Amino acid sequence: MDTNWIYGPILIIVLHIFALLIYAASKRIIAVRKKQLDYKVVQNLDYRAMPEDILLAGRSYDNQFQQPILFIVLLGFIASNAIQDTTWILAAWLYVLLRLWHSIEHLKAHNLKRRTYAFGLSSLLLLFMWLAFLVSRLV
Repeated sequence: MDTNWIYGPILIIVLHIFALLIYAASKRIIAVRKKQLDYKVVQNLDYRAMPEDILLAGRSYDNQFQQPILFIVLLGFIASNAIQDTTWILAAWLYVLLRLWHSIEHLKAHNLKRRTYAFGLSSLLLLFMWLAFLVSRLV
């Protein structure tokens, strides 16, 4: 087994980020074209004047530049240390699934309880992954 397994989870996270970018941008463009949203609101990022669905799409995209970046950096460290353990593979894919679940709850289901579970579980998993990596390098 080599470290090429790392590219799968990273690819899905990156594709997810670009999909959210396209989704958020298209919602804004369509709303401006239909005159449901003034382009000045978008230009000035006047969040108080944006419809909730457009605001949620933008926030969901912005969220991808928080913890998922820590995940990508961690996988880079794992690859540079040639770690090939099955536990890491499973943890990485579980993190990706939890982030996708979080986005679905955020944008489509609007279930705050489930979204909180998805966020909390992905956050704890990422924390444990970082701690496990750091402990394995220091011991």
